[in-house]
Formats: sequence, structure tokens, C-alpha cells
Amino acid sequence: MKKIILLLAVLLAGCATSANYEKLLDSWTGSTESALVATWGPPSSVYELDGTRYLTFNKSGSGYIPGVAPTYQTKWVGNTPYTTQVGGSPGYSYATNCNTTFILQGQVIKSWRYEGNACRSY
Repeated sequence: MKKIILLLAVLLAGCATSANYEKLLDSWTGSTESALVATWGPPSSVYELDGTRYLTFNKSGSGYIPGVAPTYQTKWVGNTPYTTQVGGSPGYSYATNCNTTFILQGQVIKSWRYEGNACRSY
């Protein structure tokens, strides 16, 4: 059952792309700050310079991919068994993040930028 869930998660993650994320961000161009905050929630940071506001939203996460146990093969040479390990891999942790900044002038979103390894959308 766990393998099926992992397979589905991998397949769905394959549908999420940075191109779709850019389309999502493009759809916010021309919208108001209040509409953005109502949908995305409060920004992680706000910076203002010369009448231009920068609203940054951070999202991060982590996960763990479990390892695969090795198999063992035993050969008999005479009366002596010789066992060898075949395959297997250790588990590993991973981290994800996405920082998205909207640039506003006069309470209206004019442009955006993003960086990170998890900036994807469906």
C-alpha cells in the first residue's frame, strides 16, 4: 500500500511544473495587495523602497525517502556457505523551498520573481 501511495505522489509531482507556477504568478499581475494577502495569507517579509513594496512569501518543507534493504545470496562451496549482499540503498532526507516575491506599486502587483527548488504548480 505504501508503494502505491509513493508512486501516486511521484506521478502527481511530475505534473507540477515551474512553467505552471509562472502562469499562476502571471495571473496575479494587476491584482491588488489585499486580494493577494487574502488568498496567500500574510507575507513572510515586506520591504518598501521609494514607493515600491516587495512582498515575499516563503514555503519550505522536508521529507525522507526510505532506503531499500539488500538481498542476500548464498553459495555453497563444498560444506562452506558464502553469503554476499546484493543491492540495497540507504535512505536520505531532502529539503524543499520556494521564495516568491511580488513587486507592487500603488497597491497593485506589477511583477514577481521566485527562487528555490519547490516553485511548481499544477
